Amino acid sequence: MPGKPTIKDIARLAGVSHSTVSRALNGSLLISSVTRERIQTIADRMDFEFNEGARRLKNRKTGIIGVLYYSVLNDFRSSLYTNELFRDLRHSLERVGLDALVVEAYNDQSGQSNIARLIRQNKVDGFVIIHPEIRREDYELIKVHKLPIVHIHMISDGISRDSVDCFFTDNYEGGHLAARHLIDSGCRKIQVVRIDENKAEEFRQRTLGCLSALEEAGFIVDVEGFFSCDCSYKGGYRLVRENHIRLRECDGIFIPADIAAFGFLNALKEEGIRVPEDLKVIGFDDSPVSRMTLPSLTTIHQPREELTDKASKRIRSLLFDDTSDELIQEYVKPTLVIRESS
Repeated sequence: MPGKPTIKDIARLAGVSHSTVSRALNGSLLISSVTRERIQTIADRMDFEFNEGARRLKNRKTGIIGVLYYSVLNDFRSSLYTNELFRDLRHSLERVGLDALVVEAYNDQSGQSNIARLIRQNKVDGFVIIHPEIRREDYELIKVHKLPIVHIHMISDGISRDSVDCFFTDNYEGGHLAARHLIDSGCRKIQVVRIDENKAEEFRQRTLGCLSALEEAGFIVDVEGFFSCDCSYKGGYRLVRENHIRLRECDGIFIPADIAAFGFLNALKEEGIRVPEDLKVIGFDDSPVSRMTLPSLTTIHQPREELTDKASKRIRSLLFDDTSDELIQEYVKPTLVIRESS
């Protein structure tokens, strides 16, 4: 086919209207997944690319999405996962022709809103939010300026999940997977570590999922006897040091954060508790370090690739598809990654 392929060329080959092609390539959920995949296959085969410059000029868009994150995510324990999440999100946005401007939602020194600043300066077309404490006045400002929002990983307190587009890991299912694996591996004295449940709903859901699987399997669960620690390497390390006698009575343990599991594994080695022979260990996140611990850590993989892909396609659809106004709230299933610790 001479010249650069156009949307009309794809439409002709696919046997659909050019508006259907446009919506499909923008990831619109108004188009069935079968049709979207067929159109994307044809577009890939023709080496088709959107003319982003023309599109942005026509729609008066910058092509930049503000990625708002929580300053706490800068610390080491959080950044093990979130750095990977930000990387995948940048790549996912690039694949749909958008760029990411990653900023803290609030100035760490002054507390002033970077959200308001970005809006005043017309720097972004919308926001992907990874933050639990966005102020209501900032939500109202975003709403006044009619900028699209998509939440991933966490959602702000006081905001109804039914009022915004959001994509989350199914943390409950992850905890359930962890317990089932320990049971299937022959563990009969399983312990659960409670981590920062008063601070983060995600940890509470992981624990509840684990409890559910244990109860379904007929285990007697002593909630009051659970271990607890904070979400840090030192937290996991101290847990072993302070409870090494009790730990020798267990044969399997679920620690719902990899960073705490790393400290836990090192302290077990110092106490002479063998993994997995004496105690099988499962973490949660599948951060890169989990492949390098000794032994390597069995863990629950957070589906960050799928989360960021869905979020990027959704924000693009909200920007360029005027009819895509139905809210989406979706929990994405995690997966079990079996390594040497179990």
